[in-house]
Amino acid sequence: MRGLAKLLAVKAALSLLLLGGAEAQRVTVEFWHSMGGVLGEATERLAQEFNRSQDRIQVRSQYVGSYDDGINKLLAALRAGRGFPHVIQVYDIGARIMADSGAVVPLEDLARKNGFDLGQLLPQPRNYYTVDGKLFGLPFNSSNPILYLNWTAFQEAGVPFKPTWSLKDLEEAARKLTKKDAQGRTVRYGLSIPIDSWFVEQISYNSGQFFCNNENGRKARATAVTFDNEAAVAFLDMYARLVREGVAANTGRNWADSQSLFAQGQAAIAAYSTASLTGVLRQVGNRFPVRTAFYPFLKERNGVAIGGAALYVLKGFPEAEAQAAWSFVRFLLEPKTQAQWHLATGYFPVVQGVTELPEVRQAHVKQPNYTTAIQQLATSKVNAASAGCLMGAFPEIRQYVQAAWEETLRGKPAQQALREAKARADAALERYNRSVAGR
Repeated sequence: MRGLAKLLAVKAALSLLLLGGAEAQRVTVEFWHSMGGVLGEATERLAQEFNRSQDRIQVRSQYVGSYDDGINKLLAALRAGRGFPHVIQVYDIGARIMADSGAVVPLEDLARKNGFDLGQLLPQPRNYYTVDGKLFGLPFNSSNPILYLNWTAFQEAGVPFKPTWSLKDLEEAARKLTKKDAQGRTVRYGLSIPIDSWFVEQISYNSGQFFCNNENGRKARATAVTFDNEAAVAFLDMYARLVREGVAANTGRNWADSQSLFAQGQAAIAAYSTASLTGVLRQVGNRFPVRTAFYPFLKERNGVAIGGAALYVLKGFPEAEAQAAWSFVRFLLEPKTQAQWHLATGYFPVVQGVTELPEVRQAHVKQPNYTTAIQQLATSKVNAASAGCLMGAFPEIRQYVQAAWEETLRGKPAQQALREAKARADAALERYNRSVAGR
């Protein structure tokens, strides 16, 4: 018995040694993201599924707050020279900043090194995150803006469904859909859009106009903004006019307040991201059927730009860790992974052929609203306008645009408000460009 006990002890020790060796060989990949709520749950599931799919790499995901919080935390870590992750999610408007940082391994280089054909990516997301002729980030959670329609309100008002909308169409429909009580107080707004620069950017792109010079910073580095363009002016003037008349709601900058208004049936049309779809449908529940349509344009539809964020792989790690980070990114590009992400969130797949998978086709038949963003993207022109504006200081500049929107609501003509904001934005852009000169 004593000999058997000794043998078992030796076997146990060997097992622990082998297990320890296996654990020691496992590579850890730090992944920072800014997805909260339902989107955060879906992000965590992807990391966990990757970890379960193999035993060499452990992705350790961490929520680091808002997009602004995440990029600020990263830039602080890069300045300190330590504490930064292998992979980070950065919002669309951080593309120029990330390329200028010198801290990113371009996705194009990783793909070429590992034999991945970037032709599998949809052209519009690839177009957006291509800087100076090279793709830097993986379009991870890609979205575009769409209109959300309270279909019961439309039927009551006799307003027909339209898949595409001009600003004139939108204004006319909003007036017909507005309901007021005997005292003239609005009980259902025709339109609700949060005060967010993104919607001003997108009306510019979808009208074939640039938001910054040098063809949206795609021909050469942007040195000035052009957000005082005809489409942006018309959009803000229209919205201010409708707010004064009680036709449009002013819910401020908080998307949640606008979404609550729509979900309660107190706004007939709203504009949000395609990524809002799952959350909006949950909020609405069985109150009324929801339909979705393309984002509006001024005169002729050009195409919207990509919203959302990309994943960037950072430099400065041993080769084994760099390859592990690529393995995680490569997993996220798998059609099955893309399908799961699309159906869990409303973000559209960025890889060719995902919409032909049986589970995706079945889901789209059951919930046709999932197809709106995909159809809008597929029918958008691929050009410098729909590529979106590529410039530094974009987070700061967005604040100036939103302040101009608020000034317009207080009675200032949009042209004047945007021109005043342009002076501040151009100064911010000049400071940024000086800070990266020579890199």
